[in-house]
Amino acid sequence: MVWIKNLRLETGYKEIKPGHIVTETTTVALRIENGIIKEITENAPETDADTKDAKGYLASPSLRDNHVHLDKGHFGGGWQAVIPVTGVQERIEEEEQFLEDFLPETPKKAQALIDLIGGSGATFLRVQVNIDPVIEMENLRIIKAVLEENKHRLDYELVAFPQHGSLHTEEEGLLSQAAADQRIQIVGGLDPATIDTNIEKSLKLTFDIAKDNNKAVDIHLHDSGSLGIFEIERIIAFTKQYQLQGKVAISHAYCMGQVNEETLLPIVQQLAEQNISINTTVPIDGAAPPIPFIQEHGVKVHVVNDNINDHWSPFGTGDLIQRASRAAEVFSMTDEVSLSQAYGLVSNGLTALDSNGNMQWPQVGDSADILFTKAESTAHLVARVCPERVVMFKGKIVSGSFE
Repeated sequence: MVWIKNLRLETGYKEIKPGHIVTETTTVALRIENGIIKEITENAPETDADTKDAKGYLASPSLRDNHVHLDKGHFGGGWQAVIPVTGVQERIEEEEQFLEDFLPETPKKAQALIDLIGGSGATFLRVQVNIDPVIEMENLRIIKAVLEENKHRLDYELVAFPQHGSLHTEEEGLLSQAAADQRIQIVGGLDPATIDTNIEKSLKLTFDIAKDNNKAVDIHLHDSGSLGIFEIERIIAFTKQYQLQGKVAISHAYCMGQVNEETLLPIVQQLAEQNISINTTVPIDGAAPPIPFIQEHGVKVHVVNDNINDHWSPFGTGDLIQRASRAAEVFSMTDEVSLSQAYGLVSNGLTALDSNGNMQWPQVGDSADILFTKAESTAHLVARVCPERVVMFKGKIVSGSFE
C-alpha cells in the first residue's frame, strides 16, 4: 500500500465573469493498493505505509500513444536527416536497402524511444511493427522482447504492419503468419489504392485475415482528396460487412482535411456508427483531419507520435502533450475548456473533467496510471507543455521525481 499526499485534482470550471472561465482544483490524498486507487480523501492519515508527497503537482490520467514506430528509426543511434524522395513508394524502396543492417541496433533504439515517450507521460503504446519480405518477422521478435523488458512501466499492443504493401507481403504468407501469432493484436494495412493498387483486393485480404484470427484492424491511409475519401467509404463498408465495429482504426486520413464539411459530414456520421477511430499527428505541413468537427459528430480521435527521427521525418519530440498542444493551436482551441478537453486527444478520451466541468477522473477502482505535472490546470499543461512531470504506472513511479 502507498499513499500519495498533497496532489491536486481538478474539481470543475468556474466562470469568473462572462466568457472568463478558470479551472478549480483541490488538494487530496490517494491510497493505492496493488496498482488500484482504493481511496480518495482530503488528507493522508498517519500510517506506517509508504507515503509520497506530491508537493502540489496536478494529477491527470496518464497518456496513451495509439500509433508509434519503434523499429526502423535513427533516434537512439547516430544522427541522420532524411534523404529526399518523391513519394511513399520511393521511400519504401529506400527502406528495403537498410532493414537488415538496422537489426543489430534496433533493441537499443527502441529502448531509447520508450524512454523518451514514457518519460513524457505515456503508459500505453500501440506499436506498429514491420512485417515485410526483407526481414520477415525479425522486427516482431526484437520489439516484443524490448517491450517485455519494459512491462513494469507500460502496457502495449502490437500491429502487424505491412509497410511494403499487404498484397506483396502476403505473397509469402507473412501477414497471415503474423496475424496467427499471439504476440500480435492488430492487422495493419497501407494505402490500398496507391501501394497495393487494388482497393477491393487489399481491403478484403486485410479484413479476411483479421476476422479469421480475431484481430483488430489499423489502416494507414495517406492517399489524398477524393481517392482517400473513397477508400474511407470502402473501409466503412468492410467494417460493417465483417462486423468489426469498434475494432477498426484509420491512421493519418489526411484526405479528411482536404474536403469541405458538407462532403465530410456523411463520412463522419458513418465512422461514428461503425465506431471507427482516427489517429493523426496533426501535421503542420499539410492537411489534417478536422478534429473538432469529427469529434462533434461522435468519432474518436487520437493524436499520436507516429515516427520520431527516422527515414520518414527528422522531427518529433516524443511528447504527446506537445502533440496535443499543436492540435489545440492548429484548430484554435484556445479557451480554458477547449484546452482542457484537448488533453483527451492523448489520453484515450479520458479527462479529469468532462466538457461541462463534472469530475470524472479519478474514481475509486481506477488503475493508478497517473501523470503528475507542475501545472495549474490541464489547460495550462496543454498550452504551455509544462516540462516537470512524474509518471506513475499501476501505483509505482516509473519516471521523474517530485521536487
